[in-house]
Amino acid sequence: MATSNHNNGNTGEETPLLLSKWIHHAVTTVDLSHITNNSEATNYLGSNPQLWPANIRLSMALCSEEYLMSALNVAYSLADQICLLEGGGVLNNGDNINNYCSSEADSINNDNVRRLLPSLPPAGSSWTDSIQIHLSTTTTTNGLHEINNGSPTNKVTAKFSSTTMNNNKEEGGGDLFDDHDEIIGDDGSGGAPAIDLLGKGGDALGLEGLIFDDVPDADDDDYNHLLRHDDDDDNNDDGGNNDDNDGGIPRKRQITQQNHGGYNNNTSNNNNTMSSVSIVEPLKAKGIPVSLCDMIVNMMDCTYGTLRGQDAYHSMMEVRDDLRLMLDRPDLYLYDQDMGQLSSTGLQFGGSSFGRNAELATIKDAYRRSMSGESELVTIFGPSGCGKTHLANEFGQYVLSGGGGGGIFISGKFDQLQQGKPFSALASAFDEYCGILLQDTGPTSMVRELAAKLKLLLGSDAYYLTKLIPNLAIILGPDPGNYRDEGCVNAQKRLQYFLCRFVEVISSTFSTPVTLFLDDLQWADAASIAVVDQILFSRAPLSHNYFFFLGCYREGEIDESSPLQRICNGGLLNIRSTHVKLDYMGEDTLNMMVSETLHLSPRLTRPLSSIMYHKTKGNPFFLSKLMTSLSREGLLRLSLSNRRWEWDLEKIQCQALPDDVVGFLTHSIRELPQEVQTSLRILSCFGASLDSVFVRVLERAIEKQLLINFDVAVNEGLLDKVDDQYRFSHDRIQEAVYNMIDIKKRCIYHFEYGLALASMLVGTRGDNNVLFTAVNQLNLGGTEAVADKSQNIVVATLNLKAGKKAMDMSDFTSAYSYFDHGITFLRKNHWKEHYALSLELYELAARCALTNGDVVILRLLSEQVVTYGRSFEDKLNAIYYVTCALASSSKLPEAITKGIGILGKLGIDLRDHDLSMEDCIQETKNLLSGYTDHEILNSRQMVDPTTIVAMKFLGKLEIAMSQTSPLSVPHVAQKIIHLSLSYGMSPVSPIGFVYFGASLAKIGNIDEGYHYVKLALSLLDKVGSRENAGEVIAIGTQVRAYVEPLQAALEYHNEGYAAAMKAGDVNQAMCNSILYNSNSFFAGVNLEILRRRFADSIRIMEQRQQLVFLIQNQQIQRSMLRLMGTYEEDGPKYAAEEQEILTSNNSALKSHFFQLVFINFMFRSYEDTKDYIEKYFACSEKAWAALFMNHAVHAFYIGLISFWVTRKSSNEQDWNVRGSKSKAALKQWAQSSRWTFENKVYLLEAEESYCNNDFDAAKTFYDKAISSAKEHKFVHEEALACELAAHFYLELGETGRSLEYFLMAHERYHEWGACGKSNSIFEFVDAALRPTTMAGFSHQA
Repeated sequence: MATSNHNNGNTGEETPLLLSKWIHHAVTTVDLSHITNNSEATNYLGSNPQLWPANIRLSMALCSEEYLMSALNVAYSLADQICLLEGGGVLNNGDNINNYCSSEADSINNDNVRRLLPSLPPAGSSWTDSIQIHLSTTTTTNGLHEINNGSPTNKVTAKFSSTTMNNNKEEGGGDLFDDHDEIIGDDGSGGAPAIDLLGKGGDALGLEGLIFDDVPDADDDDYNHLLRHDDDDDNNDDGGNNDDNDGGIPRKRQITQQNHGGYNNNTSNNNNTMSSVSIVEPLKAKGIPVSLCDMIVNMMDCTYGTLRGQDAYHSMMEVRDDLRLMLDRPDLYLYDQDMGQLSSTGLQFGGSSFGRNAELATIKDAYRRSMSGESELVTIFGPSGCGKTHLANEFGQYVLSGGGGGGIFISGKFDQLQQGKPFSALASAFDEYCGILLQDTGPTSMVRELAAKLKLLLGSDAYYLTKLIPNLAIILGPDPGNYRDEGCVNAQKRLQYFLCRFVEVISSTFSTPVTLFLDDLQWADAASIAVVDQILFSRAPLSHNYFFFLGCYREGEIDESSPLQRICNGGLLNIRSTHVKLDYMGEDTLNMMVSETLHLSPRLTRPLSSIMYHKTKGNPFFLSKLMTSLSREGLLRLSLSNRRWEWDLEKIQCQALPDDVVGFLTHSIRELPQEVQTSLRILSCFGASLDSVFVRVLERAIEKQLLINFDVAVNEGLLDKVDDQYRFSHDRIQEAVYNMIDIKKRCIYHFEYGLALASMLVGTRGDNNVLFTAVNQLNLGGTEAVADKSQNIVVATLNLKAGKKAMDMSDFTSAYSYFDHGITFLRKNHWKEHYALSLELYELAARCALTNGDVVILRLLSEQVVTYGRSFEDKLNAIYYVTCALASSSKLPEAITKGIGILGKLGIDLRDHDLSMEDCIQETKNLLSGYTDHEILNSRQMVDPTTIVAMKFLGKLEIAMSQTSPLSVPHVAQKIIHLSLSYGMSPVSPIGFVYFGASLAKIGNIDEGYHYVKLALSLLDKVGSRENAGEVIAIGTQVRAYVEPLQAALEYHNEGYAAAMKAGDVNQAMCNSILYNSNSFFAGVNLEILRRRFADSIRIMEQRQQLVFLIQNQQIQRSMLRLMGTYEEDGPKYAAEEQEILTSNNSALKSHFFQLVFINFMFRSYEDTKDYIEKYFACSEKAWAALFMNHAVHAFYIGLISFWVTRKSSNEQDWNVRGSKSKAALKQWAQSSRWTFENKVYLLEAEESYCNNDFDAAKTFYDKAISSAKEHKFVHEEALACELAAHFYLELGETGRSLEYFLMAHERYHEWGACGKSNSIFEFVDAALRPTTMAGFSHQA
């Protein structure tokens, strides 16, 4: 009877066995060796299972996972086939029945379908001999077959025997389809029909007397009698419920139900029928899982057409679905629960986000995109309690697991009542991550590598981050003592830069992506959101340092002023954003949550879930709290006898509950002991969480016991205790507790707690956390809570202290809030009674307003200082902040006027200077002649406050005048140097020296200028601050490029960019960026590398809104792309903004025309080149006081073009003079740097000789230019020299030599990456020299 289907290879054969034979084989071949790992079993039975008693071995086998999963597969196959009778399931050919027919009636009457449907065993036959089990077998190397019994990982299938099907009618069983309407009877209720699951009536199949024997001895060969029929009961009377004329098929079904989730032990009216529950008791005793025993009971409760109890099955589809759940989720639906553990822990809610598979998949897709190089962020939003945080944490598990690449998941949470703490969520997130690193790994090599990389990247500034991230101090190790918290241009921008680098180092150290998750973004502060922006933008797309941001916020709680609006509305440039909306759960999803929580089939929990859904409206948080409450009240209880959860539907339905979760929580909280309520109220005033260390401080401050009461709340499920931190288990709980406090008393409580905590700071250095928390409480209390006038000054002073601490941590948003609250607490006449306190609060608030870009607030605060300041010196800082604001808002003339006016009052006159630029430089040289470099570098530090402020004004004016009146730059530099030599060095001093050096170089004294540039760079480390390092490096590098090889000098601009970003000086960072890009382009750096660099720079400039630098970058980028043979896909960006800048900025306009001149010259478009160069000369531009590399670049190409036009123009004399002037300038610069300028001079000499018809000299100079460019690594100028030489020889008629040079030019341009240019040479030669050989040329892609 057995057959085998042989596939390719040695596996895949299929061996059918009768069910009776398979049971025997499967039970006896179960591997029991794993049980020997149980020491108790081994001690009692011995280590060899073969020596155990037969009944024990068989009991173990029946309960084993191997046998149970195989048997469940068999049962599922049979149930699925029987389901065909109800219009669902899989046919014998593997197709679904619904593919053949449009209705159930069609499926039964369709002959094609009938042949594919199974037939039930005939009446009176044994099912165990009528079912085939199909197993896969493996052919061994010796030709024998090894039968796979159906382990949990290998599917076993079952089919009704074809022999039975053929003999069915002959044995009188009748065709199942002839009376299918009798089998699928009507219960008279008009509902869905129920089916006799065990066949055509109990009499016909003889199953009503089914008896389970004890497990047989091992000596029995026939294991079929594991299940036997009691023949004496085959013809028992059914109590009159069956119609004998219809073969015992019931016409009506009696349904008896109870309104609870327990067992219904009632039997049918047939007193001779055994109790279904009693039948399975022997199975339970042998360790068969309760769920399987319950399934047998529920199936037998629906025989004879009577549904006894609400747990009885209504259809075979329900049986099949339950079997599928047992197979797919055996931990939930098959194996017994640990009743001992459940008795102590109660309800345990799982970690799944029910019904959120689509949303989770969306987040995973976004994460995978970001890992491929795209910047991306995801936000999850929805109503409170809908499961946002739960979904985010489930995604976090994916990130940490292998599926997410084993990434890093850093999480933090914003708190409505802790918004005053600097970077509260970010700081706690990174600090917790560092703590985990130390806890998990200790000072391992990876942690040491992290510290080393961070120190290498940030130097001693790495220790600045420890203010925000205390655990980082442990990772970095002891401070070597050279860290100084130096001044900076913008501390907030500096911190953003440091955090970006920190994330970069984490990712590179552990070679894994970093995900930052921030919860409750609706309470986020602007500074924290700005940091997230910067991390997203600063991530280099082509690097391997991947960052992904995930945030959650409540729907409808973000107003127009929220910093989150940019993220929610897709306002981040070039950042792809995905917004996932969550709603409350539907009824089916909620039922699945209840089902998995109670470890019961969804069909059993549906009545309970229906009530839960209507009470909670699908709010998963409300559901969990409601079920916990029902469990506590005994309405949802654990039955130890039945080993499952039970409930009382009627009482649950009648229970009066509030309509919303807050009302429900309030009701629950009021039932707690009063002292616990009080402790929760205190905690709610401080936000969502407190660590136990702070709680102990709070206990001493307010003299109340809290920790014990918090532990009670933990047991009640209202608080969670995680890593020694107490936190409300949900925001709604905190809100419910907080709202229970009378509104009029809240401010008093906050103020009292704040004063109590503040008292703990007296006489100590204080804890920043305690300070911030105390001041936040005082500010929440407000002025209305002040009971004594003296408290006003105390609170104002504390706000001043907290504001300074926040500034130290670079959170100027929080700092301004503290200063503003401090001002609010000041009483009338405070300028008279508390002048020093008032001046400091207003002055520092103005500084924060400047940093935060709030010009209106800055003006109001500064006006107060100017009005009430008692001396001019007291007003200087406020006026300086206003001047900085004017300069930053492009109001340079107004800023210069105000600055000059203030300096005039300080005795520094910049209004009238009769000295020329050269005379001023000479006068400064005379001033410095009396000092050695050593004396300058070791000068004392400037300490006079007035002079320090004056130097700040001079530094700001130097920058502003370099753009508006360059010739005044040497005069400002002279004043800076004079004050530095007279009063000591300040952070502004290097600016004076570097501009002086640049001015010297501009008038031709390059070597001397280079000397002072290097002196300025050395001064940066001597003046106590590198806040101006970005500007000093930017200006100094331009001079250094005239002495050092240009390619080597480029890297200084990268150093300048990093230095400027460290100081928060975005303007100078962008200045270094544009200078690096421009100089790299004209230094011959490979264009493909530059293309990526330009794209990165423009992306950052877009985000920083640095449009002037962006437009200048785009001008060069357009030339580069054309040389490469590619073009902007979407056309030029910011065309309108560019036109506006070109209209108002003459320097930008001249640079614009130069790029047009350059690119048309490179593509030999004579008329366009001549047109644009005339426009270039027409741009009037003030003379520059500093020397830039662009001066040499312009001179070089203007010289080449001038000689070209000389040969073609009638007005050749003027153009020849221009060319000679350019050559003279290059010759002078070549004296200080042969490397950079020699080849350029040779090429200009060659072109000039060509114009003068000195062809022999021209030939010599062309070859020298080519050779020098090659020697000094200027591949683009080597290509240009070859091309110009080729045109020269072509004009002379030496076609062969011309082709030789064209070929060299073609190769060098291609090497540079200028495929567009190399192709243009190919096309020119192809058109001009077609008759001549084209060997060696190819069109480049």
